[in-house]
Amino acid sequence: MLIYNTTYHCEQSCYEEFLAWMRKEYIPVAMGHGGLVSPRISRIMGGDDAEGVSLSVQFETEGIDSLSSWYEACGEALVARLEDKFAQRVAGFSTIMERIDL
Repeated sequence: MLIYNTTYHCEQSCYEEFLAWMRKEYIPVAMGHGGLVSPRISRIMGGDDAEGVSLSVQFETEGIDSLSSWYEACGEALVARLEDKFAQRVAGFSTIMERIDL
């Protein structure tokens, strides 16, 4: 099982709008394609909120093929929508992690 994580940093002025958009648009669209499960959003602590807020958005996926298929069918368009809506107010980067059982 892989974890697809995207860390976002958003300006304080758009934090509530960004969080609402992630909940109402991004996550439902991402889940609608299939291939991604178990969405979660976490606030990253320890920064200076005056400079903005950092969030981690994670999904689980069966493997790299499933993730690649999702990204081609859905992910690229979602990134474009996010950039159109929030422009320079939100920046992000993605990582792929392998879950290791305890």
